[in-house]
Amino acid sequence: MTIAAGLLQGEFKVQYDLNDDGTMISHARYNFPLFNLYGYLSVSGTYDSVNNNVCRVDFDEAWYRPLSDDSFTVGPYATIKDVPESLSKNIIRQLGKALFIEPFAVFPVTYLDDELIVFNFELLGTRICARKES
Repeated sequence: MTIAAGLLQGEFKVQYDLNDDGTMISHARYNFPLFNLYGYLSVSGTYDSVNNNVCRVDFDEAWYRPLSDDSFTVGPYATIKDVPESLSKNIIRQLGKALFIEPFAVFPVTYLDDELIVFNFELLGTRICARKES
């Protein structure tokens, strides 16, 4: 996402909230001034270990919060339930479900400790590093 965003003179800043019960929510703040597009793209689902070398992430919902400018004075909708009913909510929700492809839910882990994970996103040939924040 970062490389594609950079090519379009924009950026994504992604945050994952991982809960002890195996649920998760991710918010990607997007900013594409060239196209006057600003807002948040969010997903929710579950995560777990398949074994010591592989993790699995299953997303079940997708939503977004478009913004009119780059001030980002409001945050993302916390959950899908917070998004007002609309045609665009239904479209994003269905598009998200269609894009969550089962074979791409499994990620080989190359490093893991209590604070850091590094895993491979083989679909795009990228490696992702995430750290725990308190």
